[in-house]
Amino acid sequence: MKEGQLSFQECYSKANSHCFGCGYSNHDGLHIKSYWSDEERQIAKACFVPDGKYTGGYPGFVYGGLIAAVLDCHGNGTAYAAGCKFFKVPLQSTDPFRYVTASLNIDFLRPTPMGCELELLAEVVEVTSKKVVMNLNVIANGTETVKCRMVSVLLRK
Repeated sequence: MKEGQLSFQECYSKANSHCFGCGYSNHDGLHIKSYWSDEERQIAKACFVPDGKYTGGYPGFVYGGLIAAVLDCHGNGTAYAAGCKFFKVPLQSTDPFRYVTASLNIDFLRPTPMGCELELLAEVVEVTSKKVVMNLNVIANGTETVKCRMVSVLLRK
């Protein structure tokens, strides 16, 4: 991320900015913000520190549903950025399009601890005119705790 750079999600049109996980218009949301960490290789990163209220069934670890939500938002934001590159339109396009989740296959490798910054990574592996396929990971304290395969599909109004 470069100083002053907008996240992928901050480039969504106002009409597409209400998501609980990443929408800038949702005041009660999580506000996930994704950026290219390596634009050439199409690898994106977001960082998130879960609030203590999002603990899972065992104290001290993150609720799996929250992990799914933040990966969903990071993945769809990355799909949007990859789609903009594919269609050769700027991130702040006036053509309001969004990607939505078609498939989110999550492997929880180990419990994800609370109280630390979670690094969310997405690597784009395929982009077509209809979908984006990605591999996603959650890293906590330098350890991979979750891996995921995601397919996002283009939703146009």
